[in-house]
Amino acid sequence: MGGSSKSSSTDSSNPRHQVQFGITRDESEESVELDLPSEHSETEIENVNERLRHQTRLPDDDYQIKNLSRVLAVVTTVMLQMCYQKIAFFRTMNKMPRVPINLEYVPLDEKYNNAEREIGVILHPSEEFLNYRKFQKDLSWLENVLKSVIVDLQKSFYFDDFIKILNEDEMTRQEEQTLLTSKMFNLHEVKKLRTYLDLEKKELTRELQDVTEELGNFKDQLNDDIIESVVKLNYVKEWQKSRGEQNTSILNRQEQKLIKMSENMTTEIEKEIVIHDEMCTFLEMSLDEFQEEITKWMEKYDMDTEELEKAVEKKKIELEQQKDNHSKLLEEFNYRQEEMDKYKAHKLQMQKEAEEIQRQTRAATRIQAWWRGVMFRKGLGPFKRKKGKGKKGSGSAKKHKK
Repeated sequence: MGGSSKSSSTDSSNPRHQVQFGITRDESEESVELDLPSEHSETEIENVNERLRHQTRLPDDDYQIKNLSRVLAVVTTVMLQMCYQKIAFFRTMNKMPRVPINLEYVPLDEKYNNAEREIGVILHPSEEFLNYRKFQKDLSWLENVLKSVIVDLQKSFYFDDFIKILNEDEMTRQEEQTLLTSKMFNLHEVKKLRTYLDLEKKELTRELQDVTEELGNFKDQLNDDIIESVVKLNYVKEWQKSRGEQNTSILNRQEQKLIKMSENMTTEIEKEIVIHDEMCTFLEMSLDEFQEEITKWMEKYDMDTEELEKAVEKKKIELEQQKDNHSKLLEEFNYRQEEMDKYKAHKLQMQKEAEEIQRQTRAATRIQAWWRGVMFRKGLGPFKRKKGKGKKGSGSAKKHKK
């Protein structure tokens, strides 16, 4: 308990078990085993804590119990209270102070955040003090766990917080076991590095002896080179002295040539100055003439611009008048177009009426002709036959009827 490295190393030799809802099961069926290779890489060891942190330990559905019965919860609470009182009495009798314990899960990188900074400051305590300190922490941890379970049983007749604490404690144990594995790996690497360092040290010692011997040879050669350099330096000094005298005579001759060249150049410069003055005078005169021409052209430009502006204003006025005339003509056109449309519609209507009258006239003529035929055949109206001929007409009429 308490998440110490000593207890985790002891538990790692025995088969691990997990307490779930008052039932103990072998973890080989439920828990996730972390397989580490025989040759650990640095990347795998760095990611172990991150992998363990995301592991979620869930209880089996077969063994899940929603809550305990009221009697069982009360009996369990009374027994746990007795244990809590005995632990408190034991701590009071031995005058052990309470140690602050955090029951929540804390990752190792946060738990040992200041470990590297405090390594060079904290003195290593004795083993007895460490055991006593661990006993205090375990006792305080057990006391806090019992208190939490008692409160949980009194509230909900169950121990969810206790299961959570056990699972988080198991995760802490696994992380510490991984940390110990990483430590053993690092110790093995340090041992190999020390062996390599000893070999390198021997090799460098041999190389240092060889370098020392070569350095002695170089010193002898350096002395010879210094003597040779002094002789050469004296020779070079004499040679430079004679060469300097020779160069001085050459430079004197060149200086005379340059002096003559300078005098000639002075004469040429004076000529160029005279020409320059004349050119400046000519350019000033030309500039004045150009300035006058520019002034004239600017005045002409202003006059032309003014005339063009007047013409533009005139054209604008004419354009406005044209727009007004166009608007009036457009209105008149629209009015006349509307009248033409009305006239066309009226003309079409008159044509339809004339065609209808003509059709009715033809129909009336046909009806009138048919009726005259009927009157003639029947002897009606003006076509009525005389009485003497009635029998013959009546007989023929009867035949006609038959």
